[in-house]
Amino acid sequence: MLSIIVPVYNKELFLNECIESIGALNIDEDKIEAIFIDDCSSDNSLKIIEGYKNKYSFLKLIKLEENTGSPAEPRNVGIKNANGKYITFLDADDWLDSIGLPMLLNQAEENNADVAFGHSIKHTDKAISKLGRFTSYKVANDLVPYEINKIFRAVGPPGKIIKRDIIVENKIEFKHMKFGEDKLFFINAISKCKTASMNSTPVYHVNRYSYNQSLVGETNIIEKTHFNLLVLQEVLKLDIPKSAEFQSLSRLVEVDFISRLFNNSRFLKSENKAVFYNLFQQMIDTLNEHDKNVEDYIIGDKYKNIYQMLINKEYEKLFDFIGMLLKGGKADRYVKDNQIHFLMPETIKDYLPMKEELFAVYEGTHLIGNELREVIRVYKAPETTIDQVLLTEINYELNAIEVEFSEDEHRLYVKTEDLSKCDFDFNINLIHDKYKKYTINMNLPNATQTLKLNRQNFKSEFIVNEKKSRKTEAPNKYFTYNPITIGIAKKVNLYKDVEFEERADANVEIGEIIEIKNIGYTKKNTPRLITVDGLVLTANQKFIYRVATSNANRYIYEKPETVIITKECKEYQNRDFSGEALKELKVNEKVAIQKVVASSKGTPRLKTMHGTFITANRNFVKEV
Repeated sequence: MLSIIVPVYNKELFLNECIESIGALNIDEDKIEAIFIDDCSSDNSLKIIEGYKNKYSFLKLIKLEENTGSPAEPRNVGIKNANGKYITFLDADDWLDSIGLPMLLNQAEENNADVAFGHSIKHTDKAISKLGRFTSYKVANDLVPYEINKIFRAVGPPGKIIKRDIIVENKIEFKHMKFGEDKLFFINAISKCKTASMNSTPVYHVNRYSYNQSLVGETNIIEKTHFNLLVLQEVLKLDIPKSAEFQSLSRLVEVDFISRLFNNSRFLKSENKAVFYNLFQQMIDTLNEHDKNVEDYIIGDKYKNIYQMLINKEYEKLFDFIGMLLKGGKADRYVKDNQIHFLMPETIKDYLPMKEELFAVYEGTHLIGNELREVIRVYKAPETTIDQVLLTEINYELNAIEVEFSEDEHRLYVKTEDLSKCDFDFNINLIHDKYKKYTINMNLPNATQTLKLNRQNFKSEFIVNEKKSRKTEAPNKYFTYNPITIGIAKKVNLYKDVEFEERADANVEIGEIIEIKNIGYTKKNTPRLITVDGLVLTANQKFIYRVATSNANRYIYEKPETVIITKECKEYQNRDFSGEALKELKVNEKVAIQKVVASSKGTPRLKTMHGTFITANRNFVKEV
């Protein structure tokens, strides 16, 4: 029923989680196939995939003869070899939701949907949050996919399943591009679909932890925009419905050629702004060549202002406007007609006024009649509607409780007793206009330019006095297999037992590299990692990460007692080798080693018995 296509290139750190997430899907194995296409990986990726072939019958491996340089061709190969009624794409550093994806698949099947959208969840070092809310904010069927508002604002692989026949019959392929191939593929594919289903359940988990560096992050904005020009040219050639064309072109113009190009500090700091202006003009010229007027595709007032300033070449005004926008919640603002307005700089007062779509302030607990109520003052446009009030766990958006509310003029009322439903720390979120999220504030904005008010833009945080046992855990939070070698991302402790009842004397530090012998489990079945020394530490991936040792021929990963210097190198005070070196180390000098640590970029270092740091590169040091 479902083909899962996974392009792979040097993803050994993440493949175990990726593959295990497919194996954990709440669906019969004979109804899925997972096609892994290895793009000539130089690390242990291939070995890891092959190690799972006996465990999972659904796993298929295709090895490409030459590296293609992007996920495009591996995905195309996957499509050609797919047999499922539906296709979904999975990046090798991400993972699927065991419950959400099968639910979405069943929903699509039952409603014969050409395409189905579910929630994608972003995982970072600081928080877990939802992506692309507009694509999956409710349970719905028989939708026209390209008429869903802003559907082309999220056009990557995550959270989508699509009928294979749609792709094959329309000969839709990923273009060989370093950037933007996803955008073009899904604009074309979704536009060819006639029916869609939508579900608000998480189906896909995006790995954006700091130790995972993506290709997108390595591509600069100028290079990206050149690729976006190619995407624009290709979209203009597509034979798609008018509403699909409008939505896709609006996305390209507003997001890729206005917001990402200009609405950022990178543009303001650039010494060569002419290249930005030239790219913008190339976009306009491309549209003109196809008898398209760029203004027709600019909807938001913010984008209209930036466009007019660019067209008028009022660059100083543009800098003032973007500078104001970048201040965000710290910008000078005032209340007018029950809406928050930005205090526009004098230079741009003739342009469209900027207003907050919604602003809400917590006004505390009030006794109303004989009941205690939490009161929220709301500032909004008359057409803006409040749909839900959610008590959302801080930094973990998946854990939220909806509470009833009443609305009277410009205030919302929530029963005080309903706050006790939470056994976790939370913010109060308002969901408005179907899917948009807003976190209520503790303070009103001000436009007092000669004074500074402390604690402005402070979000309301409700902290539970006595925490009950957690009812929910973040998906894929723990290692469930032996990662072999791990690095320490945050401060942790070592213990002598899996229940963490007795602390060990040994200390660990951020960046330290530790060898793992196996996995143990608590009485409540929580995974723990057991080191080669027999000590125990957390398996929680918020605190630790897997270290790739495929460079073991180049770097030392296992702690030596002593090393001898084979080539002159330097000794530093810190693991990042920043600042001046402490001393020069001479050839044949012996150095006693305390432990192996990683720099903030993941490069192995040796920490000496003196607490200083030297290279772990085998070209410079050798174990004694």
